[in-house]
Amino acid sequence: MEAALNSPFGRTLLGPTGLTIGRVADNQLVISDPQSSGHHAEIRAEGQGYSITDLGSTNGTFVNEQRLTANVPRSLNAGDAIRIGDTKFTYEVSGVSAFDPTVYANPSQGSTPGYQPTVAAPPPYTDYGAGGQQGYQPPPPPQAPASAYPQQGYQQPPPPAYPVYPPPPSQQAYAPPAGQPGYPGYAAPVAPQRGSRRGLWIALSIIGGVVLLGCIGCGVLVFAVGLAASTPTKTLDTFCTALENKDYHTAYSQFSSKYQAGQSESAFTSVVSSVTSCTHSSPTESGSSATASLTLVNSSGQTENDMLTLIQDSNSVWKIDSAQTR
Repeated sequence: MEAALNSPFGRTLLGPTGLTIGRVADNQLVISDPQSSGHHAEIRAEGQGYSITDLGSTNGTFVNEQRLTANVPRSLNAGDAIRIGDTKFTYEVSGVSAFDPTVYANPSQGSTPGYQPTVAAPPPYTDYGAGGQQGYQPPPPPQAPASAYPQQGYQQPPPPAYPVYPPPPSQQAYAPPAGQPGYPGYAAPVAPQRGSRRGLWIALSIIGGVVLLGCIGCGVLVFAVGLAASTPTKTLDTFCTALENKDYHTAYSQFSSKYQAGQSESAFTSVVSSVTSCTHSSPTESGSSATASLTLVNSSGQTENDMLTLIQDSNSVWKIDSAQTR
């Protein structure tokens, strides 16, 4: 059996040793996805196949879009889709037979099948005696003698003892005499014409409701867009909240690509791992850049004051571009 991972980086064969995946250079498979951790996941041989384990990553490892429990192995099946951040892998297995060999119903007989062949039934026996006579024919039913039927002519039945009345004359439709008006026929009452204005009010109410819902939807959309717009204050708030919650990957994601190129995520984590408090001043914006002061307090009570510079990237997202200790 041969197993491999197919990804945007090519085809990676899996062997008996473990395969670690992450952003740090000491992994067997290094990926540059910004949502991956330094040591994100590991694939190991397990029995006749392989399993994948999430190594406690920040953003998780997904198999068929189901997030794995950290540090709990999950067996892989052929065709499973693995996702780390926005990077997708496909687990493929070749050289496995799709059908089991045929097993006979009765194994004690070796290669002899455990059932007897069908035997055709003999044809029905129709030759009775040496003369080859045909089968039994039943005799015809007995008939009564001719004397049993009297030869007499047909006799007319006697007339009935009660009078026979002629059928009543057919009922004809009433016709008024000439020169007189006909009898007015009954006509069903006609329902009064109502609801014309009521239907108009219902239609106007429906139209008004649709217009109101459209206005509310537009307002919610504008409000959501306003909330989603990136600002220097939001970037600094996200950075400080992530540091205080020990979410170093999210904090590291607030740096610009230039800043990340100068300091790796693991080095940044080791520097700020003792930070217990993070506060910042109100940013001062100037075009596409902004400045703000940052105050960090570590577990020993020491305080560090930095001056930060923020810029807007190509997607108009504010990122921390530099930090200088004051």
